[in-house]
Parts: sequence; structure tokens; C-alpha cells
Amino acid sequence: MNKNFLSFCLAAVLGISSAMLHALPFADSVISFNGGAGFGIDDGIIDGEGIDDLQAVTAAIKALDGTIVALGGATGTPGTITMRFSSGEVLDGAGPDLRFYDTFSFLDGFSLDISANGSSFIHAFSLAGDLLNFSCSPAFPCITNVDISGTGLSEISYLRLTASGNSGQGFPEAYTLDAVEALNFRSSAVVPEPGILALIGLAATALVAIRRRKY
Repeated sequence: MNKNFLSFCLAAVLGISSAMLHALPFADSVISFNGGAGFGIDDGIIDGEGIDDLQAVTAAIKALDGTIVALGGATGTPGTITMRFSSGEVLDGAGPDLRFYDTFSFLDGFSLDISANGSSFIHAFSLAGDLLNFSCSPAFPCITNVDISGTGLSEISYLRLTASGNSGQGFPEAYTLDAVEALNFRSSAVVPEPGILALIGLAATALVAIRRRKY
């Protein structure tokens, strides 16, 4: 059996396995963003005050990287953001199901609504905020865990955050979101088709053959 072909089979199998095992369960799609006063994006270098382009906002919250989206609206109309997990569903499991990261200055307050379908939302959680806690940073993020068990929903894909409670003014203003992580998650990765399963079987056979030749 050709060694190059065996290498191709093995690489394909490992690639498939890697993609299925290492999909990060972070909310990665922004459905809508309406910033209040002082909203914007802060990457630690340039303050993007007033940026409300959905692509820019999506890029800022795709993973935990220290870049924050400030909802804005500590006074007046509060800012709000609606997001979803595009690669699966958050499940109501044991303990907390969602984790919110604030990596900038004050621990501002927010209100959380969740949904399974993106159209009907249920209130799930409120954080009052603590302006005496101004130590949130990428190295030491302020973490808020949320358990969705009291909502009656067994699984969700959508969430909506609204600035509320105690919030710092100026820029960035109100709750500063870095990322939302799923702690109990079910991936919607496609089940391997028969052709892929056959490839996996061929690779396994090749491994056995290689092992026998060595001995």
C-alpha cells in the first residue's frame, strides 16, 4: 500500500478529529447591536468609540482576547447586544451553563435574556454590578457565571445582554463584554458521512499493516 496514500488518510482522519474536538464553545455571531451613550470597542490600543458595525462587533467578541465591546448607556437608553452560538446549543447541565468575561476596568451590571429560537426570549439573570471592583483585566478577568435552570429552557442558542444596574460612565461606558463561553455545550457538528467512515476504517487498517511490518 502506497505510503503517501496512507499519510493522506491519516492526515484526513486527524484533521476531522481535530475539528470536532477543538471547536470552541464561544458565542460567535452578533445578531444585533444597539449601543447606548459611550458605547464602542476598545482593543487596548485604539478606542473605537461609536463603532456599531456588526462585523467589527462580531470580531471583537468571537473569543477571549481582551478586546471589549462596551454596551454603553450608563445613563439614558441602555445599550444591548443579541448574540448566538452558531456551532451548537448551550444545555441546562449541572452547575453554571454560561460564563461572561469582563476584561476592562469596572465590573458593570447587565441583564440577560435567553432564547432557543431567537424570537422568544426569557429573562435569565441580572448582575447589579460593583463599581468598587475596578480590577477587571485580560490577565484577571471579572467572571460571571449563569445557571439557566430556573428559566424552564433545557437548551438555548441565543442570548441578549442589556446594560443595567451600576455602570461606569465615560468611554467605554456600561458593561464591557469580552466573550461569552458555554460551560455545558452540545456541538451541532455534522456526523461523518459513510465515505468519511470508510476513510477512517482504511486508515485504521493501514496503521495495523504498518505496525505488522515493523515487527
